[in-house]
Amino acid sequence: MRWLPVLPAETGEEFSREGQPGDAPAGEGLLSEGACDEHSVRADVEAAAGAGIDRRVYFEVFGCQMNKLDAELMLGVLNENGYQLTDHPSSAGVILYNTCAIREQAENRFFSKLGHLKKLKGERPDLVIGVLGCGAQNHQHDIFRRYPHVGIVCGPGEFLRLPQLIDEARSQGQVAALDLDTPVRFERKENLGPRPRHAFVSVMRGCDMACTYCVVPRTRGPEVSRPVNEIIEEATVLAASGVKEITLLGQTVNSYGKRLAPGRRIGLQHVLYGLNQIDGLERIHFITSHPRFMNPDLIEAIGSLEKVCEYLHLPVQSGSDTVLRRMLRSYTMDHYRKVIDQCREQVPGIALATDLIVGFCGETDEEFAETVKLVEEVRFNGAYIFKYSERPGTSAAADLQDDVPEEVKRERNQVLLGIQKRISLEANSESIGQETEVLVESLSKKDKTRWSGRNRKHQIVVFPSQGDEDLVGDLVTVKVTEVTPVVLVGERPGKGS
Repeated sequence: MRWLPVLPAETGEEFSREGQPGDAPAGEGLLSEGACDEHSVRADVEAAAGAGIDRRVYFEVFGCQMNKLDAELMLGVLNENGYQLTDHPSSAGVILYNTCAIREQAENRFFSKLGHLKKLKGERPDLVIGVLGCGAQNHQHDIFRRYPHVGIVCGPGEFLRLPQLIDEARSQGQVAALDLDTPVRFERKENLGPRPRHAFVSVMRGCDMACTYCVVPRTRGPEVSRPVNEIIEEATVLAASGVKEITLLGQTVNSYGKRLAPGRRIGLQHVLYGLNQIDGLERIHFITSHPRFMNPDLIEAIGSLEKVCEYLHLPVQSGSDTVLRRMLRSYTMDHYRKVIDQCREQVPGIALATDLIVGFCGETDEEFAETVKLVEEVRFNGAYIFKYSERPGTSAAADLQDDVPEEVKRERNQVLLGIQKRISLEANSESIGQETEVLVESLSKKDKTRWSGRNRKHQIVVFPSQGDEDLVGDLVTVKVTEVTPVVLVGERPGKGS
């Protein structure tokens, strides 16, 4: 399975992207969970050479962390039904794309790949091609018309029916499954992601917000929270299998608990307290938070629980109250600044990341200047900076005019990018000479003589490897010796360089 993230790892050049930030994931910029290179799924789930071609699956995943978790769940149900992965479309009997509707760039890449499969389908009529996820839900009426070689269109509510849908596509030619009310089973007995010691765990699905630029409520449906005990049980199984770090996912993850238990106040902090007691689990993150739901109880839990990391991704989108009103973001800059102050007071040294949209409908020079002022004032450790692009199915596309010229969007994007690079470099430079605990993920994609991992503030840290050691999944102390805006470079104390 190929994981196609929004950002590549260990680069300072590409933490600005066109498109939309949207649901959990994707946008943590310099500190992004998505800021990793392309991965292949681990060898223990790769296709066996003897598998019949009708049971071989080629699978690509686009977009956010929620999509990646969905892909793991899909892979699990496919494995249970005898399907195995292959690393090339030409050797597959089934080709699946788990799509993203949030970001224009990811969507364009996917449609380009889909068009190129027409010839292969013509050569092999028994080939089943499936379009899954948010893009399938959002473009459900157009995919079969534009791409008649596609056999399956399946939204994020019904992907656990994949084995059945593959059989139906083989017998009927085309099949659609787009019900968002179908309950999704989350429980896993093993972690199938590309990082063996890290796992995503969903605490909720869907979104109740009405942000004018975002298509998530349409593609994933209304917000539904999982019971606390169910989340803890899944995390306990994952920890017993060797997972040391868990990232909790939700479209607005800190609004978790709504309608879960009428008459009781249940919030994300209750999940954090439960996870904090699991043996073997070392670190807990959660993404992506909404400023409206950062309450004192949750902030206190971040500061007091030793396994909860000192990192918060809190998208602001704009520094202007008038732009926020057009976006229907439901908070003011005064509220946002107070939340930041509370976080820094109760969680000393917390790393803050955000999302920013430039060139949203009607954005004036004065409104953009307010965003610049906010970035200079808050000094985020990292940011995703997006040029606004109109997305079909959003209220902004229906009711607002995308009237900021492209050259102005590009200029504003570059201005913020330059400011954020400077701030990130200055913030990272404060780590020089300090020691930091790193959970090792892999050898660096850019330099195979160095290990790469992340610290508790979600910063990428690289340091020299020695001999044939295998440190994947280990917690290693590294002393920082130099930095870039996106990477800390160091060495193990006493090991030299």
